[in-house]
Amino acid sequence: MVSQTALFTLIVSFFLSVETTLAEQAQPDPTLRPTLENTYHAWYTAMASKDVVRWEEVTAFSRQMEIRNIIISQKLPFPETFFADPLESPTLTGLIGLGVLSTGQTATSTYFGKANFGGAPKNGPIDNLIVLHFLREDGTWKFDRLRVVKTGSDPELLLQIRNADFSFLRGEEFQPTPQLPPVPQPVETPELIAEAWVDASGYKVNIVVNGHETGTFSNVKTAELIVGGVRQGSNQITITTESITGGSDGVPKVEVAIYAADTPETEATRVFHYKPAVPDAQVTQSFVAD
Repeated sequence: MVSQTALFTLIVSFFLSVETTLAEQAQPDPTLRPTLENTYHAWYTAMASKDVVRWEEVTAFSRQMEIRNIIISQKLPFPETFFADPLESPTLTGLIGLGVLSTGQTATSTYFGKANFGGAPKNGPIDNLIVLHFLREDGTWKFDRLRVVKTGSDPELLLQIRNADFSFLRGEEFQPTPQLPPVPQPVETPELIAEAWVDASGYKVNIVVNGHETGTFSNVKTAELIVGGVRQGSNQITITTESITGGSDGVPKVEVAIYAADTPETEATRVFHYKPAVPDAQVTQSFVAD
């Protein structure tokens, strides 16, 4: 089933991924940087000291619930599992602030430099772009997540940074989310831990299991933890598909399989499989997990 390494990856992915639209709504707001940096420093300090109470005070509530639900869905204790994770957050020391974008309710603050996430990289930390995301809840800015945008050896981008040309911040990966995200409903410890294996080649596929959204997958083959797991006995899944024009180099297809196990260490068994010749726009099916 899901290993501790995979769990670490799942938790981190909530900090390192983002889907944004309507980038034109965000506006530069350099006056906001000190406030956001203070918020991030408070979050960093809470993480470093494993101060759960302080972490809850400075972390966006929607993010708290997502992390909690991921851990609970694997029958692991929260928040102990989260704070036992080896992830180290970088400080902003030595990083260059490039710009702040804000919608008024959401914001990003982008930095460039050698962010240190701990460990011992072979050649030391490398230059990357670090995008910090924030949400404004009840009038107070809270830290949401962090995203790393790798610069690689892109000479044009590096030249822009050296010349203080930050026009690339208009790119989607640097934008704040257009609005405050909904707060997920808390899940209970599941009877069975479950993962969805998805092939959405040439399609955009949305999956909901027992009323909890597993995710939306566009032209990708991947595995995703099912938040809330599955029940022993009858379960329900809704799969919505939309063809993506020019989205696949091969044969477009939709395939969804669900694997379930009693514990993270138990071998998983397949309890559901959907592989239509031509997918329906939306299908709801029941399946049984033992």
